[in-house]
Amino acid sequence: MKKLLIGALVALTFGANANNENQSQSYKLITVSTYLNFYLMNLNACEDFHPSTRAEAYKAEGTLYPYFEKLDAKVAKLDIDKEDKMAIKNTVSDRRNKLDQQIADGEFTLEHCNAVIGLVNEGLDEALLANIK
Repeated sequence: MKKLLIGALVALTFGANANNENQSQSYKLITVSTYLNFYLMNLNACEDFHPSTRAEAYKAEGTLYPYFEKLDAKVAKLDIDKEDKMAIKNTVSDRRNKLDQQIADGEFTLEHCNAVIGLVNEGLDEALLANIK
């Protein structure tokens, strides 16, 4: 699961051949934001829907915040257009909508939560996160 998710995200990040450096950078930041928000939204839902995972989910969630701070700092200092900045900000609502659908379909299981927590605890994709360093 982790390899598939990471592979898809890396392919999205590096597969596009943008002509403009700012477009390319924006695309990478949108991908990083989507990646981080996937974990954040899932961990938040684990805390709410599977209380037995709450303590571990909180702990895993704490590892994400420094990356969000780096992402925010990177976006603030780049000269990217307003649409791209909005796309980066909107990844949280996009991720939440997808997660809400998963919950509605009854596919948000305890096993899913444990897998997400495990992935975060094992370490996030450093190649992808290099875009915000």
